[in-house]
Amino acid sequence: MKSKVFLIGNAHIDPVWQWCVPEGLSVVKSTFRSALDRMIEYPNYVFTSACASYYKWIKLSEPEMFEEIKQRIKEGRWKYTGGMWVQPDCNIPCGESFVRHLLYSQRFFKENFGDIAYSGYNVDSFGHNGMLPQIFRNAGMKNYVYHRPSRDTENKGLPESPVHYWNSPDGSSVLAYRIPDGYGGDIPNKRVEKLEKLNHSQMLFYGVGNHGGGPTKEHLNQAERLVKDDRALYSGVDEYFYFIRESESENIPTVNGDLQHHASGCYSANFKIKKLNREAENELIYAEKVDVLASVLTKSAPKSAEIEKAWERVMFNQFHDILAGCSIKPAYDDAYAGFGYAKEIATEVGTFAAERISWRVNTTKYFDSEPSGIRGRLWIRNGEGAPMVVFNPHSFPVRGTASFGEHWVSGVVDEDGNDVEFQMIRAPYTDGPSVKRCLFNVEIPAYGYATYFIYKDEQNYTPQKRDNQFAIGEHYIENSAVRLEFDKDGRIVSYFNKKRNKEFCQKPMSAIVCEDKDSDTWGHLVFDFNKDIGSFGNAEFSVEEEGTLRATLKVITHYNESVLTQYYTLYKDSDRVEVRCKTSFKERYKLLKLTFPTAISNPTAVYSMPFAFIKKPANGEEEPSQGWAALENEKDCFALINNGRYSFCAIDGELRMIAARACAYEDHYGQKTRDNNMEMLDSDELEFTYEFMTCESGNYSALVRESELLNMPLKLYQETHHKGTLPPTYSGMSINCDNVIVQTIKIAEDNNGYVLRAIETGGKACAATIDLKFIGRKITLDFKPQEFKTVFVPFDGGEIREILLTELT
Repeated sequence: MKSKVFLIGNAHIDPVWQWCVPEGLSVVKSTFRSALDRMIEYPNYVFTSACASYYKWIKLSEPEMFEEIKQRIKEGRWKYTGGMWVQPDCNIPCGESFVRHLLYSQRFFKENFGDIAYSGYNVDSFGHNGMLPQIFRNAGMKNYVYHRPSRDTENKGLPESPVHYWNSPDGSSVLAYRIPDGYGGDIPNKRVEKLEKLNHSQMLFYGVGNHGGGPTKEHLNQAERLVKDDRALYSGVDEYFYFIRESESENIPTVNGDLQHHASGCYSANFKIKKLNREAENELIYAEKVDVLASVLTKSAPKSAEIEKAWERVMFNQFHDILAGCSIKPAYDDAYAGFGYAKEIATEVGTFAAERISWRVNTTKYFDSEPSGIRGRLWIRNGEGAPMVVFNPHSFPVRGTASFGEHWVSGVVDEDGNDVEFQMIRAPYTDGPSVKRCLFNVEIPAYGYATYFIYKDEQNYTPQKRDNQFAIGEHYIENSAVRLEFDKDGRIVSYFNKKRNKEFCQKPMSAIVCEDKDSDTWGHLVFDFNKDIGSFGNAEFSVEEEGTLRATLKVITHYNESVLTQYYTLYKDSDRVEVRCKTSFKERYKLLKLTFPTAISNPTAVYSMPFAFIKKPANGEEEPSQGWAALENEKDCFALINNGRYSFCAIDGELRMIAARACAYEDHYGQKTRDNNMEMLDSDELEFTYEFMTCESGNYSALVRESELLNMPLKLYQETHHKGTLPPTYSGMSINCDNVIVQTIKIAEDNNGYVLRAIETGGKACAATIDLKFIGRKITLDFKPQEFKTVFVPFDGGEIREILLTELT
């Protein structure tokens, strides 16, 4: 059978890049207008465009044009595709972000155009995480179109055939097409001839792109000649994939894992935008979970509409040129504001929901004692401490700490009056004598809360004495589980785990500086960012905290005019090392890496990705990773956990994380075009927290839980003394498997039930029973390794069932 060339007329539109949002909207309108006009002039021409947000822009700003588009869709001449809000960065967003892209976009398409999109379409994104096939299949999609990475220069392991199957770890598969020669441009005869020589029929993408435009009259005249000569046909991408499945399904190769590496510098460019993205994602997930719980316990109306509006801002800012860090500087003012809007909505929804619950918690035992009075920042009452309600949004119980800003406390007890260990720690502010916070131990049940009471000294409460297991000095910090030792340059020279009786520091763990001048913002064709040229040193040490609950050693190091401040904290009986890190990186075209040479021999690197993880060789290549990354062999595992960094590499037994990257804004061509006006990214003071820990090899579920806790910590809400209909401690959920979590709880889009997102986190098949105590329902689910499921629980007590993430039938 003669192969065919399917002509895909399109306009790749960057709504933000070398321009800002208003210009992007103008480009969308002018491009869509041009496509509609060309359809009148060329009666067989078919146009393709992705991104639900563009269609919503047109619906709101130009409703008449929107109706024209709907008519052309009915005629089969306008093809919407992609199923996502924008063409996002496909490495940085979390799993729930990808779900929201598809949830809101597919429902928009269904509502306005009568059906969903069946093909994923991210032709300009800079690499694609390995969970996308599973995510797309869970959105009712079977196909995927991408362009990067190229086979010639970026990933020679890709099959020669542009069409291939692409599999996720759980076995989910889509039929994928790697565009071999660009997602736009002219249609010269040599392009067609090259495609005709390949084994299968191919797609040819044409049209003016990036700043929009679409197919011009010249393009369409070229296309008309090809169609007339029976060498090509006008089409959309769905029709192409249907043809391949029906007529050319043999000898199609398969690709497993992710699709990397294009623009590896985008894992680290502009850490401010990436940190805001991480915060907004987690705060929205938290707010929605607590909002649902409040709707059940207090009969409040869920704030689903507000949550969706906030997610729209997050999804738009996940456009690849924004989140990847390669847009112009003015564009980031808009992006920071967008994330700020989302975070503010999350704070408002989450706070109102939590405090609706806490206001109804019974926080007093003595109904006939004197009323509450305020003293300092604490509500006190005769015989009772000030009540604090601590929330746990996670589907697993948490033993951790909570803190409240009060400069003097005499004791903390739980609801039964049991003494709770506490410690006064340094507050993040200085206000005369008010420089302390009260940190105390908590045990919070899954998806629930617990109530604690803080006493002032005049209430005659005396806590029991505690032994101090910490030893801390200028160059060391130690507890019952681990000991860290530092040299004069602030490098860790010993990391001894007492529980495992093993030294994990192979050579000094340090902060190094790497050369980056030969790269550009994207890091085009650069796969290894390990040109070490120096290290931070000349350390200043000070004991920041010392008590029975935790101890902190502050270490300040220097490199030229740059300053790195790290607060190393150990908690009682824990071998987890928490580090609050502040960078002030004043270099140009260099990057700051934190390095951890471990004593793990012959390791495999393990990197987290949306809803899952992927194993790779420790070969020095920069890799995208989300909440955690690890090195392991058959016995031991060393892991880094973080709340806002995405760029990692492993060199044999050494794990590295980029903490700051001083590249220039939108430096597309590197040294060829640089001048003295180039401004550096990451030059402001940046702050994030990371942890390092060891565990048994393969214990990925433990790493996921630690990452969930660091990125979505417990939250404390101050209360007064009052009667209440809710108990002081409450648990809304339990799961019988450690390797399954419920990350998302929401109200169904049709407002007829609850929707849960459950994830297998350990790479092990299991049958998990999820007890939804908050609504009195229970379900058992069979999970494949690294599988996630979307579950619908109807309000009317009907059958609990698995559904598509789009919540469509």
